[in-house]
Order: sequence, then C-alpha cells, then structure tokens
Amino acid sequence: MGSSSKERKSDKTTASTKSKKSKTKEKEASDDELSTPKKSTKSKKRKADEDETKEKKHKKEKKHKEEKTDKKDKKDKKKEKKEKKDKTHKDKKPKKSKDDVPVEDELTETASEPPAMPEPAPVDGLLRFPDFSRQHLLSGESALEAARMGIPHWLAHPATVDRNATAPVADPRFALSPHAIACCEKAGISTLFAVQAAVIPVLRTAHTLSRLRRHVRDLCVSAPTGSGKTLAFVLPIVEKLRQRLVVRLRALVVLPTKDLAHQVKECFDFFCAGTDLRVGLATGDVSLAKEQAALTDQSSNLAGGSSLVDILVCTPGRLMDHLTLTTNFTLQHLEFWVMDEADRLLGETYQDWLPKVQSFIEAPVSPNALTTTGDIPIPDACTSRDPESKLDLLACPPPRIQKLLFSATLTQDPAKIARLKLVRPLYISITDEGKKDQGVTTGSTATYTFPSTLTEHYASCPVDEKPLWLIYLLWEQRISGGVCFTKSLETAHRLAQVVQTWATSVPDDAWLGAKIVVAEYSSDLPAAERARIMRLFKQGAINLLICSDLIARGMDVDQIASVINYDVPTHMSQYTHRVGRTARAGRQGSAYTLVGSTQMFHFKKMMTECQHWDGCLNLIKPRKDLLETLRTQYMTALETVDEIYN
Repeated sequence: MGSSSKERKSDKTTASTKSKKSKTKEKEASDDELSTPKKSTKSKKRKADEDETKEKKHKKEKKHKEEKTDKKDKKDKKKEKKEKKDKTHKDKKPKKSKDDVPVEDELTETASEPPAMPEPAPVDGLLRFPDFSRQHLLSGESALEAARMGIPHWLAHPATVDRNATAPVADPRFALSPHAIACCEKAGISTLFAVQAAVIPVLRTAHTLSRLRRHVRDLCVSAPTGSGKTLAFVLPIVEKLRQRLVVRLRALVVLPTKDLAHQVKECFDFFCAGTDLRVGLATGDVSLAKEQAALTDQSSNLAGGSSLVDILVCTPGRLMDHLTLTTNFTLQHLEFWVMDEADRLLGETYQDWLPKVQSFIEAPVSPNALTTTGDIPIPDACTSRDPESKLDLLACPPPRIQKLLFSATLTQDPAKIARLKLVRPLYISITDEGKKDQGVTTGSTATYTFPSTLTEHYASCPVDEKPLWLIYLLWEQRISGGVCFTKSLETAHRLAQVVQTWATSVPDDAWLGAKIVVAEYSSDLPAAERARIMRLFKQGAINLLICSDLIARGMDVDQIASVINYDVPTHMSQYTHRVGRTARAGRQGSAYTLVGSTQMFHFKKMMTECQHWDGCLNLIKPRKDLLETLRTQYMTALETVDEIYN
C-alpha cells in the first residue's frame, strides 16, 4: 500500500512537472508569436524609409537631367529659330510695284559655284538691282587670326565675286541710261566684267538712297589689275551727275601718279561727251596759275566757292596746293570721293594730305551765311555739316560724301583704314573661286588675285648674267610690246643702254623681219619725251620699254603683251602691280621673272606664302646653244657701254 501511494505521488509530481513545462512552452510560444510581428513592423518601416530616400534621390537626379535637357532644347530651338529666320530673310523677295524703288541687296553666304545671272522678268515699275556677291566666311583659325590682328569684321569677311562673272551692258537691271549704253557700244564694250557688274548696282542703289535722304555706304573694292576698276566708278558717277543743274565740284578722284591721272581723265572725258558735265585735271603738268584759272572763278571770293568743273581728277600734292592757295576752291559740295590705287595713297604721306582733306570736308558751314550771287543759304546749295543739325532726331540726315576705295592690293592695316573714317563700309573682293579660303592668312595684310588670262614664268640664273637672259627672252620669245621693270632709275638707264647697243648689232632682217627697238621710260625724262615714247610704243614702233616702277600701277596700255621682272619684286603687291600691266580686260598676256641664284629662296617663299607657287609659275629651260651664241654678242655690247662710261 505504501509503495503504491508513493508511486501515485510520484506520478502526480511528474504530471504536474510536465504540465508546468507545457505551460511554460505555451507561454514562450505565445510570447514569440507576440514579439515576431513587432520585429517585422520595425524592419518594414526601416525599409520604407530607405526606399523613400532612394526615390527622393532618384527624383532629384531625374529633375536635374530634365533641367539640363530643357536648357539644351532651348538652345537648339533658339539656334533653329535663328537659322529659320536667316533662311526666310535670304529667300524673301521684294514685292514689285510702281511705288517700289531699288534697294541694296543683302549679301548671301558663300557658294561653291558662282551664281548664274537670271533673265530679268518683265514687271511694271523698276527692277531690282542685280547682286553677284556672296558673303565670304573665314575658317575658325583665319577668323581668330583676323581678330588678333585687329582687322574689322567687315574687312575680314568681304562680299566675294567670281572674277569670271559677267553681265551684258544693256541689262535693264543696271538702269543705265541710253547715253551710257551708247558710249559703251562706241568703245566696243558689250559686256561688263566682274568688278563692274558688282560695283555699279551698289552705287546705283546709293543714288536712290541719297534721293530718299538716307545714309549711303562707303565702298572698298579689291580687284585684279586690268579688271576694269576705272569704268566701275566712272559710269555710275557720270550717270548720277549728268542730271545736275548748277556746276559744283561734286566728284573728286585722287590718284598717286600723273600718268594714271591723265588716263582716268580721258575715260571721264569719253563718257561725259554729249553731256554738259565738265572734267578738270590737276597734276602739276602746267603752272598753278593756269590750273587755278581752269578750276575756279577768280573774280571774287565767294562763301560757297565757285567751281568751273563738276569732276576733278588730281594727284594728292596738287590737291593740297589748290586747297590752300586757290580762291573759291571748296569741297563743300562733294558727293563722291574716289581713291584709286588706295593702298599706295594710304601708304605715302603726300604732305600729310589725308587728314587735311578730311578737315576741309568736315568743316562746318554757317546756316545763316548767304552767297554773293543771291539770297540763297549755303546749305541749300551745298552739303551742310552744321553740328547742331545732329541734335534734331526727326530731321532727315544731311547729304554726305560717299568714299570709294579701289586697289588690286587693298590694305587690311587697321590703323590705315581707321584714318579714312568710313561709314558702314561694304568690302567687295573679286576673287578666284578655284582658291578656297581667300582672305586673311597668318601674317598677311592683303589678298592677291591675278587675271585668268595671264601666263607666268620664271628663270633661275646668275645675278651677273641677267642682262644676257633678258636678251635671250627678247630673242627666243620674240617679245614685241614688252615692258621690263627694274628696281631703280639707274638700273633702268644702264640696262637700256646695254640692250640698245646689242640691238644695233643685230641685222634688220634677223628678227621678225624688222629692227629691234628698245627704249628707256623713266621719270627722269621730261613729260613731253615720255608722251612721245608712249605714243610710239602704242603704235608698235618700240618692241621693249625698260623702266622703273613708274608705270607699274594703273597704266592701261593695250599693246603690253609681256612683262619682264628684271629685278625680283621685294613684296607680293609689287609683283601683282607689275604683272598686272598685261593680260588686261580679258586679253592674253605673259609675265617673266629673272630670279638670281641667291634670290630664289626669298622669291619662292614669297610666292608660297601667298599660295601662288605650285601650278602657277612655269620654269624656263633655255636652249644652251642659243644662249652661248647670244653671250658673245652680249659681251661685245657690254664692252662698248663700258668704254662710253669710262
């Protein structure tokens, strides 16, 4: 019994123990169940916070990218809008109506092909003036170089015209009068060259603007020698002034040399024939008193001057004499101021003429002053430059002088250009479309273009044998109508004597069946003697002229078929003006340069820098047997000349 009760007790104890353990387990299980959701909630909250932070960061990055994209889109839209606007402006054509007046064409961008000249459509009213030009755009490197050199934007980006562009004189879009067309036909001119076709419309447009009392633009033109620059300004000036009623000095043409001035005067005389326009000349060939009597009325001193000519062709020095010494000589009425061979005029002082002429032009005129010929205020009869007139903003601008600069090698020196005080200048450059990126290159200050009908040659020879090689070229090439340029008057004189002595030893029938005639042409000779020699040369009686650079600029002599550079030019502009004496107005011409052995490096470098070496010059290879034969004759002539000097 005792043992059974003990067993029952132990069973109860065991059961209670198990029961307690099971309760403890259940409690722990229940506690675990309660604690697990709490942990899960915390981790979810933390995860949500992290996700929110990431989302904010992502949104921020996305917003930054969107802002960046928006800025880029805005820039692209602005650029697109600008291009569209430029294109619209470019394609926009003026409406034709009876009230329309010619306006100046806007410059378009450079094209690879020269624009074809469209046939003018018949319309009621005036036609738009033709425009052959295209805006020349420099490459990034060239534009940067131009900016560093201080070259103005308008000068670094000229309106280029292909040198082969032409147009008929009778084209109605040029609006030339029947008188001008008849004069051109009389002179055998049926087609306008590139420079004329480009400049005449611009000047004719300026005439329209001046009638509307609007400002006109000054004009700078760079064109090859012999391309017709003189006719480009003569025709428009005559067309404008032929309608004048009162004789006033309205056009001033300044040239660097007397010979060139005579040539331009002859051109004006030809086109002024049949009108009542009067052309004067002031070069110093006659006394100052005779020129004064021909230019102004000397009877009394008038406040507005009293001119007897409408157009004056002069040299800078003689112009200064008349401005300071001639009674009634005034520039108050000027409408055109032409500077031909402008680079030379700007490069030399000529008694400091440029600022003095500017001061005479800009001198104010009293609006109350009266002429002695009647109660007409001076501003009614001349160009008023009263400073007070600038204060009236609503008033029409007063008439102003239009400055026209022409040259084959127009300078790009900013200091020289600034002295001219140009107003809204337009720069037209006649170029060869075959050569890309014409304009400013490293260290250059001008562009150089040559006639397409010019053939260029060079010969390498010892310096002391240059006279022999000149004789060789004269004989071998059968040169007739040639001009030989030397560096000085002394060289020209001695060389002429040597070649003349050699020519006298040649039998009359040995060379083209006639005698070889060589003449010296220099500033040492009297004007009458130079005129006589030039007349014989034009008649074909002289085969070769030996001269210094006296006629290297501007002289237009049809009979010059060949040019020989006896002395190598020191710079490219000198070479350009020398060889430009031939191949003028579309005629064929040849140029020869005698390069000494020690001068070859400099000559080749000069040509290469101006991109005028490869494919431009042909090397002359002499016939040795002929050279040796001529050498004997040359040595005999040299000994004869030495005897004369000794």
